[in-house]
Amino acid sequence: MSDTEVAATAEERKPGWLELFYDLAVVAALAASNDVFIEDPTVESGIFAVLSLAALFSFWLLTSLVHNRFPVDGLLYRVLLLIQMSGILLAAVALNAGTSTSWRYGLLAMAIALVTISCMFALAWVRVRQPVPGIRVSIISPLLGAAACLVALALPREQLAWSLTAVIAITLVPIFFTLSKNKADVFRIHANHLRERLGLLLLIAIGEGFIQLVARMTNATQGVDYRLFALVMIFNFSIAAFYFDDVFAEHKKPNPRAWRTTVFAHFLLLVGVGAAADEMAIFAGSDSSIWPPDSAGLFALAIGALLVGLTILEWNTLGRLAPLDIAQCLLAAGVIGYGVIEIAIQQSQTRAGVFALTLIFIAWALMRVGLKLRNTRSRVAPV
Repeated sequence: MSDTEVAATAEERKPGWLELFYDLAVVAALAASNDVFIEDPTVESGIFAVLSLAALFSFWLLTSLVHNRFPVDGLLYRVLLLIQMSGILLAAVALNAGTSTSWRYGLLAMAIALVTISCMFALAWVRVRQPVPGIRVSIISPLLGAAACLVALALPREQLAWSLTAVIAITLVPIFFTLSKNKADVFRIHANHLRERLGLLLLIAIGEGFIQLVARMTNATQGVDYRLFALVMIFNFSIAAFYFDDVFAEHKKPNPRAWRTTVFAHFLLLVGVGAAADEMAIFAGSDSSIWPPDSAGLFALAIGALLVGLTILEWNTLGRLAPLDIAQCLLAAGVIGYGVIEIAIQQSQTRAGVFALTLIFIAWALMRVGLKLRNTRSRVAPV
């Protein structure tokens, strides 16, 4: 790599069209990973859906980090990207199909996707032709994760959740540890690029919620609740406004040292957005006399995950918790506590509960956005 190209690696990047094309497969895989939860919204299916989302998020994150740290492209790289896109799509479909054969194909597809990620890091290393901190770990860890997928093929389906947990941990933990020790100016994490990619992924998750809502209402046979339809639209708008107009307002800069907690906070947002939107889609497309079991606690936990994720991002950006953030922590604790109690007593959800929790979140989000916009206007108002 020339000196000019090395210098370019230290500059802030912008997401390219290749990354946006890759996200198309992520959209479809994200929709497929929620199918089990949509059909059976219970604690067990919710845990499996979260693990499936975590695996998909891991693949997306590692691929984004390749683009984030290295100027990668070329025919071989694009072939690897296409193979990985096929792998995550097949894994998302197969792991949620539920038959004794299909889930093994899902693990095999995951192994193939992890091998492509390892090859991407290796290709980037060859491309730069100079020492890169932590690159060997970035190459080896996905291969170990792929090996764990192959080992899990011999285990019964009852161990699938533990197998997914092991694959995610084996793949991500060593890479995160080595990246945290990287103090070099080149091949570092570009905070702005990562923030833009994570923000786009959140928008994808919100869009997937719209898709689930439309699909559920289209296939409804017991009537449609248009009140919840309207509420979902406002709910998704309030999430986007909270995220972009308050937490990540333009005058705030991302903290490059807090990228790991930023990634974790976005994962919480993905879980919260997906679970909450799915729950509301279920109720919007079902008759008022039909109540899915165990949904009260799950919906509350989804709202709690949103509040916790947004609070972490605010703390990362400001470096402190403002009084409103402390109040938001208390609100999140109350909502999560309510959800845990509902799950413990196995209380079935009612539309009144969905409406109440959704309205609380909407009111809080729009209140914060309104205060932020008013403060912004007051700062720029002429004297």
